[in-house]
Amino acid sequence: MELNRIWHEPEVVIYGAVITPGICCSGQAYDLANRRWYQINVSSGAYDEEWMANTQTPFNVINTTEDGPLELDTQPNHVIARPIGEKLQYHSQGETAIPIVSFDRLVDKVYLGRAIDRCRWNDQDCAFKRIEFDCDIEAIDREIKTRENLLKALDLHCEANKDPNRIMEQRFNAIPILAVVVMEQGGDNDEVIGILMPFGGLSLESLSESGPNSTASTSGSRDLEITRGELRDLAHGVRELAQAGVVHGDINERNTLRKPLEATAVKGYQGQSRLVLVDFGEMAPEYKNDAFALGELFIWCKERSSWGVSDQRKVEDAAQVLKENGNFDQVLSVLDNERDR
Repeated sequence: MELNRIWHEPEVVIYGAVITPGICCSGQAYDLANRRWYQINVSSGAYDEEWMANTQTPFNVINTTEDGPLELDTQPNHVIARPIGEKLQYHSQGETAIPIVSFDRLVDKVYLGRAIDRCRWNDQDCAFKRIEFDCDIEAIDREIKTRENLLKALDLHCEANKDPNRIMEQRFNAIPILAVVVMEQGGDNDEVIGILMPFGGLSLESLSESGPNSTASTSGSRDLEITRGELRDLAHGVRELAQAGVVHGDINERNTLRKPLEATAVKGYQGQSRLVLVDFGEMAPEYKNDAFALGELFIWCKERSSWGVSDQRKVEDAAQVLKENGNFDQVLSVLDNERDR
């Protein structure tokens, strides 16, 4: 298994299967949860319970025949794994540069989702977003460039002796990148394999999943228990992004996290959790703009929250403004009246 990794119940996807009807089939299987490739050569039935339960003996080749038992073998990973054809390099320069860290410094990695692990680095609770397939390279490169642009938008000279990552999060409601992760820092293999961010909590989508204590207006969804003040704070952050010339490009419930209390104190909203954005993306053709998408998110939140009538109306009014003209100043004014106690 991968270095410094905690075993997780496998989640396996089959890639590139070749089937000869009635004779045999072969293919590549990828365990998303444990970041491990397998070669499967099947001439008879193979049951998941039989090979997935074997966590003691290292293997990445599975062979079955009609006459013999299941056979497990081990081959070098580069022989089995689907190769990533393109390479991404990062050369940090200047005060807006992001630090670089080698992959072996990340410990206690455990599966969170496709290409995302939770881990620890320098005693910090982090999220590691990796390049898992060729299609991830452009997204990781875009994430790095976006954070560099946000650092440029900060007047770091006026914020001397302050953590720029914390300033970025407070001003833009954006999760910063703590480090660019390379395979081997200072060695022969400085290929970028992902980015490291502080763990920002669960997404709104995850928080809304069905549960026994559902009280929201949408059947089968949990009450998000977020406040109008948190939505106002998020709107302020998106306005700051726009003023800095940065487009998120994919604001939705999957890319909005609810960061726990700890150090989320923001002027006017101390003591609350905070909504923060991740996965700055390339705009899909049907994506109108960040303001419109934020208005859609406001409505999504309203349908999953047990607010009073006054709060519901204010959020509805703010969403309408966002979708019609994107006037953030008007939105902030609407949401600021009769501030949450």
